Amino acid sequence: MKPAALRTVFWLLFAAFLAWDYNASPPVDLRWELAPIAAGSGQATQGGHCSMPE
Repeated sequence: MKPAALRTVFWLLFAAFLAWDYNASPPVDLRWELAPIAAGSGQATQGGHCSMPE
């Protein structure tokens, strides 16, 4: 196969995987995620998002 055809097949498979993953994954609940930048904001650091109650 030519490099251009391999590149096209790769990107098609990659896009198909991303579409499948987006549809198969549960939505992200942003309320339970940590703030990206919490340094100095007064928020207590008591653990990561996986230690939050469900």
